[in-house]
Amino acid sequence: MTFDPPVTCPVCEEVLELDRKLEGHLVEKHTQQEVVRYVVSQQNRAEALVR
Repeated sequence: MTFDPPVTCPVCEEVLELDRKLEGHLVEKHTQQEVVRYVVSQQNRAEALVR
């Protein structure tokens, strides 16, 4: 039997219960704008590392 470590939400850094999926948490706890803001910030960070 394999052990899956708990998932941490990248937006709010909340550790999810073992029976929770990240997708469900994002839909229930965050607005689309919050998720988009996070994704854009990660894209900007990745582009800055490439330069």
